[in-house]
Amino acid sequence: MRGSLCALIFALLFPVRTFAQYPLASRTLVIYAVNDPDSVSIANYYQAKRGIPSANMCPLNLTAPNSPGVSAFDYTISVKSPIQQCLNSVGPQNILYLVLAYMRPYVLDPGGGLDNYALDSYLADIWDQYTTQNFNPFPTRNQPYYADNQSQGDTYAPFRTLAQYRALGTLPLIYSVWRLDGATPAIAQGLIDNALAAESAGGPISQNNGTPVSACLDMALDPTTSPDDGYRAADWDLYRAAQFLSLSNSFNVITDTQSTTFGNPPSPACPNTGLYAGWYNYGSYNNAFSWNPGSIGWDLDSGALFDPRGGIWWGPNALINGVTVTTGPNTEPYLEGLVRPSGVMLNLLQGANVGDAFLRNTRWLKWRIMNVGDPLYTPFVRSLPPFDAGPSLDSFSFSPRELVGGDAPVSVVISLASPAPAEGLTFTFSSNSSAITLPESITVPGGSNSVSFLATANAVDYGTEAIVTAVSPSVTASNTMVVDPLLSGIELPVDSVQGGQPVQATLYLNKSAPLGGLTVQLSSDTPNAATLPGSLTVPAGLSAVNLTVTTYAVAGNTTVRLTSRYGGSAPQVTLTVTP
Repeated sequence: MRGSLCALIFALLFPVRTFAQYPLASRTLVIYAVNDPDSVSIANYYQAKRGIPSANMCPLNLTAPNSPGVSAFDYTISVKSPIQQCLNSVGPQNILYLVLAYMRPYVLDPGGGLDNYALDSYLADIWDQYTTQNFNPFPTRNQPYYADNQSQGDTYAPFRTLAQYRALGTLPLIYSVWRLDGATPAIAQGLIDNALAAESAGGPISQNNGTPVSACLDMALDPTTSPDDGYRAADWDLYRAAQFLSLSNSFNVITDTQSTTFGNPPSPACPNTGLYAGWYNYGSYNNAFSWNPGSIGWDLDSGALFDPRGGIWWGPNALINGVTVTTGPNTEPYLEGLVRPSGVMLNLLQGANVGDAFLRNTRWLKWRIMNVGDPLYTPFVRSLPPFDAGPSLDSFSFSPRELVGGDAPVSVVISLASPAPAEGLTFTFSSNSSAITLPESITVPGGSNSVSFLATANAVDYGTEAIVTAVSPSVTASNTMVVDPLLSGIELPVDSVQGGQPVQATLYLNKSAPLGGLTVQLSSDTPNAATLPGSLTVPAGLSAVNLTVTTYAVAGNTTVRLTSRYGGSAPQVTLTVTP
């Protein structure tokens, strides 16, 4: 009886979708450049293969169809406005996916360095409902479809399709944006053919005598003794992805925790490749993969899709070598901006298409990420066991998981894969830090699958990663609480400056200043080279305020430590003053 109930609950949370029940072709807008024959050809091919309605074909007349970048002004005139007109003609709410058919540009506002944004990521929020600003130096809010999963705590939000999100009707109108691209039009066409072939076959097609395809996860190290924060957050994501893929018993799962990458000894190769996620291959592609039709793979690095059509970058070379779906940034996205592997793999195993799975696990829009492939591609149409029956996980979650110490209490939930025994299941807690205070023990009532309670994040002088472990006679779980000080510190736009030139800096808090404002003390350890105001007040309700660093002529390169101080928190930043 309990198994039937679980199956019913899973069916409600993760409904099985077939093409007849869920006609995604009619919810896809194909965008192409009418003055680029290759773009027209790929658009027509995709329309025919996927059955896209003629009304959903959106032609653009680009002034420079082969240019990789477009200015903010030209983007609005020649890209954004025409696509908005196409959306209005078919109904903006009716479209879920935007597919750019072998067309450029792909970079918005090319200013060099970190000033470039992915045009695709801007199209995802084409109506400016998620944000109206350009994020700099990094986004300040998650996009509304994002599932903020906690990998170490094994806490994953129930999957919700983009169509289900859209049906709510009250959240920002965003789209999943994809490119059919690569070094040649033939590669772009192959993305369509391989997706359709693999979809019919029930997943990536093994080219090795029917043996299971490989699912390869490349961690920088084994994360199990590390906090789920900073760079180790990626390793925790990859670690959980490997666990999910192993549970399915459908793949040859290969994990690597060496500092080297796949194909570089002592790391193994990834033969008969169906799935891959890992890091870090910046500016290089090591041919350690034999990509099968329908394969999905991406590298967690800062420039994987700097140019989807070529160069030294990982993404275009994976496309040349046969990957069917990939993703990556055009420039530095920060780790938080990359697509998260564990959520993607879990959602795909649950039967999601790549358009939903990748957007669901992308934290920010109007940023640096591009996706290449067919968003309608659903590798595991009816999901894979045990994900077709709702596998239960022992999980341990914090909400919020990162906050300023001394803020409101933290909500903690322990969930069990199976109900607690009649006498209940008692957990005790330990932590590597005094930054969080928890009860001595907590008991999951008999017959229950979860218990909720409150913890306190204490004020800290510096960012603290508190690893908390919950132990019971039958279940042990851990998670990381990140506790920040109120003062973040000074951020400089440059590392060095010629003496005599002012530097416009910014003082940041980790949350808005309280009523009455907040005064921060400032100092320089070398005032004959650079000085700051003695103090600065951040007005109530603001979390940042600008200031000027005054510099003076120096005889030789001089490193100056600039300190901001509030309470016991005293973060420093260095500036080199040059002759």
